[in-house]
Amino acid sequence: MADAVGARAIGFVGISLCLTAPLSSCSTAPSDLESVESAISAPVVFVPGLGMSALRVHVEQPDITFDFLVPAMNPATVLPASAVSALDYSIDSGLPVSQVDSVAPWLSLSIDADGEAHNQPGVAVEPVSFGSAFATECPRYVPFAEDLESRGWKVDDTLRCAPFDYRYPPGENSFASNLTRLVNEIVAEADDAPVVLACHSQGCLMALHALRTLDREWVRANIRALFGFAGQFSGCSDCLRWAFQPGWSWDPTDPDASPVDPTWVGELALDLQTSVYGDEVLYRNGSREYRAPDVGQLLIDAGSTDIARATKRYSLQRQTWFMKGNELEIPLAVPARFVYGSGIPTVIGYDFTMPNTSSDKCASTACIGSFAQKNPAQILADGDGGDSSFMNRAPTGWTIDVSCDIKEMPGVSHMDIVTTPEAIDLLERTATGHGSTVACLD
Repeated sequence: MADAVGARAIGFVGISLCLTAPLSSCSTAPSDLESVESAISAPVVFVPGLGMSALRVHVEQPDITFDFLVPAMNPATVLPASAVSALDYSIDSGLPVSQVDSVAPWLSLSIDADGEAHNQPGVAVEPVSFGSAFATECPRYVPFAEDLESRGWKVDDTLRCAPFDYRYPPGENSFASNLTRLVNEIVAEADDAPVVLACHSQGCLMALHALRTLDREWVRANIRALFGFAGQFSGCSDCLRWAFQPGWSWDPTDPDASPVDPTWVGELALDLQTSVYGDEVLYRNGSREYRAPDVGQLLIDAGSTDIARATKRYSLQRQTWFMKGNELEIPLAVPARFVYGSGIPTVIGYDFTMPNTSSDKCASTACIGSFAQKNPAQILADGDGGDSSFMNRAPTGWTIDVSCDIKEMPGVSHMDIVTTPEAIDLLERTATGHGSTVACLD
């Protein structure tokens, strides 16, 4: 995922986003949608990927409120027309120019001795809104919304976005409670028609947590199906490097920066699962090899002791809701469908060259500093250019019928999957039907 930031940041270039006007005014929808609308039986709630939820930040001292989008994940082409960069977007929404350099410290998390993450004192962060303004909440996905609008969905009515604070892992932000409120509202307005919970990338982990932890009878009554676009259902191996390299930059092209802050436990403290990665070598430092069970040692060796401590708390293997699928292989309470790309070389980790040292006082790799190497060799595997097939195929361990529930699309990249016609066709098929029957993807 780390070197797929390019893939994540390039998508949708050249597409007219019309972010300052209602989507219907710039949609490519056909003039006559009545027949299409009549076929749509389920509203869609969409959960975006890492860094692609618009967040509102309030700082008590000084008294400042502004909006934030991760620069590397949200190129200028997806921002409101008045903004030419993510920095401009924040300044236009209330960030004083004099405080630009304070944003990274404000958004960083404090990790205590028990590994629990907290906002910085006097800083509050939440989505700009939830399910009421798709283009504002999830601007990166406006082309996806336009596509669905052309098929009969109504943006901010039968199609909503469900943003979240991605700095925190599932269960540690307001996503599940916000989702419950929104779904109840939509279902009531749709004459009790259940919604399809669609998601992309890290958003799928949030969706999975909600479906595993909310009341099963409520889920069955209100959720028609889960539909994942290149969903993340495990820890991310190459993302771990973000814990021990410089954090995000206002410059999305900065080659030394990662897309996130090295304290953001939402992605960095999930651990890696042997059930997903098997015995694959994911990191190497000289002759030292690190596999999924070695994450704690990798983080310590690389000097990321805060995230190592947080991993002991937030590791997915320690979460009962996650182990229902990962270990017990219990299906969800509702049907689930998954589409993702493959056949693209994808980074799963890095090979660092350990420099020679004769110092008796420098026995650890953290002391040597070899993990600070700017351009380590990449360790590649099959994937979609963003997430590896190890990650994308994780649901095979707990979904009901792999041949029915999962569709692999060779050559489709991590970001392109959400605008690939075949994938959108399958979402539409999942949302269309009678009763509780959900069509297979084959």
